[in-house]
Amino acid sequence: MLTDKQKKLLQRAVIYPTIVITGMVLSFTIPFLWLFLFMIDDLVLESQEFFVVGLYALFILVFIILAILFVLGIYIQRAVRKKEWIEMAEMAKVKLEGPDGISLLEKAANIGLALTPLNFSSPAGMIAEVRLYKRMKAIRNAAMQMCVLFREKIPNRITYTFVFVLIPVVLLLGLFGFRYIDSIQTNRGDAQRTAEVVDHIEDVFETTCADLYVQDPLAQFDRNGYTISADLYEEGKISYKSSQIEIRVNNEGQIQSVDYRLGVNVQDTKENNLTRMEQELEQLYDLLMETDVEMTSESLKAKPYFPQEMIDAFMDHSYYEDISGEAEKDFYVGYITSEEENYELYGETYFYFMMD
Repeated sequence: MLTDKQKKLLQRAVIYPTIVITGMVLSFTIPFLWLFLFMIDDLVLESQEFFVVGLYALFILVFIILAILFVLGIYIQRAVRKKEWIEMAEMAKVKLEGPDGISLLEKAANIGLALTPLNFSSPAGMIAEVRLYKRMKAIRNAAMQMCVLFREKIPNRITYTFVFVLIPVVLLLGLFGFRYIDSIQTNRGDAQRTAEVVDHIEDVFETTCADLYVQDPLAQFDRNGYTISADLYEEGKISYKSSQIEIRVNNEGQIQSVDYRLGVNVQDTKENNLTRMEQELEQLYDLLMETDVEMTSESLKAKPYFPQEMIDAFMDHSYYEDISGEAEKDFYVGYITSEEENYELYGETYFYFMMD
């Protein structure tokens, strides 16, 4: 007969290796689950900040799982070297070779467990020969065989496996669930606030500009911001590229970037082009200032102008030659054009101002 201590050891020898094996698989699969949930947060919901808490939760969960593996793995490997296990192994060997051996083999076969002639009396040698997974599996199988031989109830491994998997999965799903709700509410509030700013900018530019393109925050949320571009002239009404301003508004309702593009008419004189472009540049700048919207940098409010070096280069070069950009204090200005041979089909020529 087995002592109470031996019975408890037999139960643990089934349960602990099951938990260790499950944990080994879980320690590899949990990061993939976290990555999947993070991709939903990042790519689908477009959360505006990195989920630091979620990352810490991943590290903590994996650490706890590995700690459980270490503790239970060390415990059960030491336990099967002790006197209680050795005595049970010897008793099991005798029982298997006794008159009841055949009936026990049949019973084991009926529950899907094959009783193999393991060397129960030398588990230390068995443990030293295989990796952790095989060691845990060997210990568990040996314990299950002994449960059959000693007519002890085999613990329900499915329950322990399910609980051990369910806890970290539920924790991750719950944590990311709260994150998703918070992200959706935050993005919705930011979109409503930014939409008011975008509508205001649109109203200002509509008074002067012929053609506007506006991204609606309420139609499609974009964590990177929203573009508003305004052309002074309607496409097709002039033979050259219309002068344009492009404004980028972030989700805090601030202007975060401003770019100007001034179309050049290659059929007109350079003097006339410069005079017109200076007027249009000032006109677009005045409209921008009229919006009175908060900007992320004071340099965005700086008034752009044509540097003398750029004017001289423009006058000295052909319409069909690019001019390297010039960096000023608050902006960067350059000249873009197309080759003369293909200009009629694909050509466009303009100055651009990128505000720092």
